[in-house]
Amino acid sequence: MRKTLEQERASFCIEKIKNITSDRKKYKSYARDLPSFIVSNGLIPTLAFYKKEDRKPVYDTINEWLKEREIIQNDAIEELVNFDFQTLRLATVEALAIANWLKRIVEVEIGD
Repeated sequence: MRKTLEQERASFCIEKIKNITSDRKKYKSYARDLPSFIVSNGLIPTLAFYKKEDRKPVYDTINEWLKEREIIQNDAIEELVNFDFQTLRLATVEALAIANWLKRIVEVEIGD
């Protein structure tokens, strides 16, 4: 059975959230802020901010999704700074899409 890209994104987020071992409430808070950070600050600055210790689980989720989509191979920030505009734009669109799904799923899966 072939899934749509939206189904793949939702399924990916559900699996990632189920496997969170760090502070789930912090993850929820950081995931909720992620889409607006990407829109207002851009992808690379947002990822740099999220790579910090307490936000790193959210960074890892985005990084892993970009790997699955074969946009990057290893570390998002290291690779994105060297991409051309069109590839960076593609990465931004994809990161924003997964960030929006992440925000939706944390609302349902992680209680207050």
